Amino acid sequence: MRTFKSQLGRAVIGVAAVAAWSSAASAGGFDIHEQSTVFLGSASAGSAAGGSLGSMFWNPAATAQFPGLNSESSYTLILPYANVDINSPISGSSGNIGIDAATSASYGAYQLGKDVWVGIALNSPFGLASKPDNVNYPGSYLGVTAKLITMNANPTIAYRIAPGITIGAGVQIEWAQTKLQFRDTPDDIARFGGNDWAFGATAGITLEPRQGTTIGLGYRSQMTHDLEGTFASALLTGGTSVPGVVSITLPDIVTLSARQVITPTTRLLGTIEWTNWSTFKSLPLSLPGGNQLAVPANWHDGWFFSVGGEYDYSPLLTLRSGIAYELSPIQDASERLVQVPDNNRVWLSIGASYKWSDSITLDAGYSHIFVQDGGISQAPPTFDGHATGPTFTGTSQASIDLFSVGVRTKW
Repeated sequence: MRTFKSQLGRAVIGVAAVAAWSSAASAGGFDIHEQSTVFLGSASAGSAAGGSLGSMFWNPAATAQFPGLNSESSYTLILPYANVDINSPISGSSGNIGIDAATSASYGAYQLGKDVWVGIALNSPFGLASKPDNVNYPGSYLGVTAKLITMNANPTIAYRIAPGITIGAGVQIEWAQTKLQFRDTPDDIARFGGNDWAFGATAGITLEPRQGTTIGLGYRSQMTHDLEGTFASALLTGGTSVPGVVSITLPDIVTLSARQVITPTTRLLGTIEWTNWSTFKSLPLSLPGGNQLAVPANWHDGWFFSVGGEYDYSPLLTLRSGIAYELSPIQDASERLVQVPDNNRVWLSIGASYKWSDSITLDAGYSHIFVQDGGISQAPPTFDGHATGPTFTGTSQASIDLFSVGVRTKW
């Protein structure tokens, strides 16, 4: 079998030939904010300051706000739309690359003693699923299918060290699975699939400086997954599956939130969140013989700002809404992957909670996310640091609708 470099050379020639023929003939961040129906309705405003048990995702100290035994579950339907138009060196459109998906989050907490609570959170903190309607469009040389699934268990403990001061900490146990595909020749799609376990931590503090004011600060640590699996490509491996490892560092997150009672029936909410996406420099695939394919990213830190409010319409019905502005970690066309055609976003959210009984509350929420149009300027995956094909340029458009329902119980 030929060496990887010689086989890759053939792949590059194939890409260039297709580009020339088609031109002559004919001359779209992936963290999941949807961790609580309650906070989806407020555009995540107040998410680390309590008010709902789902706050423990952002701040484990929020576990201590609820006496006795409590639980919360949320179920969210994600309806994304994204389109990538490539205009050089070949023109073509992806059609919708978004894949409808569902995610859920569950929480439980129990008060062990006067000042001690234990809890557990089950979440999918990061995720991605994309595949173009037109798998033969020019951008398929940059990427066809991308899928990332994470499942995270986060046992926590919270301790009230003094009136108005509570601290919390937890351990993250996370399983991840990925599937990546890109076109390497007109007739072949290279494929990788792998999975891995990783471990991390969470920590937080909740302050109540005066009655009616709650401030929460939470931290989720970064985790590195070395996803071990197999890679197959007609040109690079002769169609044979070989071992491969994709390494990805998922960022740490810091969330600062406030919750302020304005009147007995009205509360003002706010959140600022920082996500360390600058750790995501590339997506490398290590292959036998020390060879490496890589998708460059060079992302920047992400920022999220939201404000919202809650209003008790009656003793049984609470209404909420919020607006958020998100600074994307993708700030340049060279950083925008066709699998993640992200850009700065505006969130508009509404939600409601209905107290079904003394022990059961039902929640609902909806968000529409407006994603700013962006440019694309990407080359196919590099091989040992060298470009393997021409740079494809184009534009992307995207938007997302989120529908969520949830239930909270207390005993």
